[in-house]
Amino acid sequence: MPLRVDSPRSSLPAVLEALAGCDVDGKEYFGVLYLSARHQVIGSEIVSVGCLTASMVHPREVFRGAITLPCAALVLFHNHPSGDPEPSAEDISLTRRLSAAGALLGIEVLDHVVVAKPLNVTGPDDPGQWKFVSLKERGTL
Repeated sequence: MPLRVDSPRSSLPAVLEALAGCDVDGKEYFGVLYLSARHQVIGSEIVSVGCLTASMVHPREVFRGAITLPCAALVLFHNHPSGDPEPSAEDISLTRRLSAAGALLGIEVLDHVVVAKPLNVTGPDDPGQWKFVSLKERGTL
C-alpha cells in the first residue's frame, strides 16, 4: 500500500528514500513528493542539485512532473548539508512562490520539509537520525 502523507513526520520516510544515494553531506538537493487525491505518494523526483549552501529551483521544474503524472498535491523537500534544518529567508520566499504557482495550476503544495542529518552521525540512515523542519508547521504555508 502506498505511503499516505498526513503530517510532516509521515512524509519523512519518502523524503529520505528520495534522497538515498545523494551526497547530502556535500550538496543541497531539492525534490518533490507527488501525491494522489488521497495524499498517497505516487512518485518523487529530485528537481535541482546545488552546491553546499544553495540550490536553484524554478517552478517549471517543480510542476513538470506534477502535471505529467498527474497529481493532486505535492510536498516540497530539500536538505541542508550543514546539519541545521532551520529554513533560510530564501527557503521561505521560494515556498511561498511555489505555493502560489501551485494554486494557479490547481495543485496544492501541502508542505515544504527541510531535512538535515546531524554531522556527528555515522551509520545507517533512518528517520530517527535526521532533524527536520516543516514550513507548514511554522505557518509559512
